[in-house]
Amino acid sequence: MDPIAYTAQIVAAKRAIEQTLPQPLGQDPYALTLAGHEVDHLLAKWQRVADQQGRSLQDVILKRTRYIAIRTYFFDHLLTTTLPRLSNPQVVILGSGLDTRAYRLAWPPSTHCYEVDLPTVLDYKTNLLQPLTPTCYHHLIAGDLDQPQGGWIRRLRADGLSPHIPTVWILEGVLMYLPEASVHSLLRTVTALSSPGSVLGIDGVSQGSILAAQHAQKLDRGRVVRHWQFGCNQPQELLARYGWSSEVNQPQDIGKAHGKYPEALPITAEVGGDQPNRGVWLVKARKTR
Repeated sequence: MDPIAYTAQIVAAKRAIEQTLPQPLGQDPYALTLAGHEVDHLLAKWQRVADQQGRSLQDVILKRTRYIAIRTYFFDHLLTTTLPRLSNPQVVILGSGLDTRAYRLAWPPSTHCYEVDLPTVLDYKTNLLQPLTPTCYHHLIAGDLDQPQGGWIRRLRADGLSPHIPTVWILEGVLMYLPEASVHSLLRTVTALSSPGSVLGIDGVSQGSILAAQHAQKLDRGRVVRHWQFGCNQPQELLARYGWSSEVNQPQDIGKAHGKYPEALPITAEVGGDQPNRGVWLVKARKTR
C-alpha cells in the first residue's frame, strides 16, 4: 500500500484491539478482518512495551487505542444524531480509509454515503467486505484529496451528490496528513459543495504535535505520526474563514471518553518527543452562509 494508506490498516487494528478491553467504547465487527497482520504486530509490540515499563498489557492497549476509540465514537454519534433530521440525507467521508460505517451503522432510509479515497484503499476494503451488504446507498469514489483536479469532485457530482441540499461531511484523520495549501484547498472545495445547514465533522492536531511528529521521524519512530504535515491551534478560526460555525472538543471531554483518560495515562503521552504543546481536537461545525 501507499505509505499513507497503510496507516488506515493500523487504525483498523487499533479499533479491533480496543474491543478486547473490558469496557470498549466502540463496536466494529469488521475491523479485525481489515486490519490483517497489524493486530498481531501491534499486540507483540505493546507486550514488549508493557514488559519494559512494568505495566499490564491492558494498560498499554488502553493508552494506545483510546484516541481512535473516542474519535470513532465522536463521528458515529455525530452521524446518528444529525442524519435523522435531514429529509434527503447525504454523507461524504473524505479520506475514508478502512471506515466501515456504510456496513455497521443503522442509516436512515434513503441515505446516500459517498466515500473518497485512493483506489488501492477502496479496492482492498471492498474485496475483503464483498460478502456484506451496505446499510445505505453506497458510493465509492476513487481520488487523491491532495489533488483536487484529479476528478474526484466531478465524480462525486456525477454519482448524485447535490450541493443544493445539506451534506454531512466527515474528515476523520485527514487534515494532519496534508500540506497546508492542500488543507485550504480541500476546505474551499467542501464549502463550495455545501448548502447552508451542512454539517462538518473533523479532527486535527496542534502545531506542537507536528513538531513532536517531526522529532519522532528523526528518530525513525512513529509509523503513523511520521507522515503528519499540518497542525492548527485555532480550528474555530480556521473554519470560520470558510463560513463554518464550530464547536471544538478535546477527546477527554467527550461523553463516554472520561474514563479513557485517567491521570495515570496522561494526554501528552499520545505522541513521542519533548515538545510540550501537543494535542488533538475534534470539531462539529455547521455552515452558516
